[in-house]
Amino acid sequence: MFKLVLLLTFSAAMIASCTGKKEAENEALWKSKGDSLISRTFDTLRNTLLKAIGEKGLTGAIAFCNTEAGKLTHTYATEEVTIRRSSDKTRNPANIPDSLEQKILSVFYQQIKDKKEVTPVFEKDAAGNRHYFKPILLQSICLNCHGDRVTQIKPDVWQAIQQKYPADSAFNYKEGDLRGIWHVVFKKEK
Repeated sequence: MFKLVLLLTFSAAMIASCTGKKEAENEALWKSKGDSLISRTFDTLRNTLLKAIGEKGLTGAIAFCNTEAGKLTHTYATEEVTIRRSSDKTRNPANIPDSLEQKILSVFYQQIKDKKEVTPVFEKDAAGNRHYFKPILLQSICLNCHGDRVTQIKPDVWQAIQQKYPADSAFNYKEGDLRGIWHVVFKKEK
């Protein structure tokens, strides 16, 4: 009897170990897919925005962002994969965080408060969808439109922002600040 219990315990431990390893491998695969999608999307946004700045200046880029940034964010989305940006200090009201995104933003802010590296989060919801969240950290070029309201955002740029985004709160950031999150959803395979 003791040998049977021992054998069953050992078998259960092995199955749990294999299942845990398989889950970790799957999570790493989905994180890799998420990173790739975010990288391509960010590159598309950045390069298109830089082109708009070069052609129309910063004030022209505000108008460009107002009409095109949301569309560009969804460039690589499919029926099975969605991608969006969100922040608790929004410029575009379409980027207001939902409850799950707000929870993840809180996790990231806690990591910052604890002086830890802000690391991506992977979650699977009750419906089997996989959610991948990655921090958006402010880069120096972004300070032209998201930096200190008085010293970094030029008056004509601020006026253009106020015209397109009257409820804007996405300013007074510093380089490296948490600007928001990328949220990729891999819908459960049917």
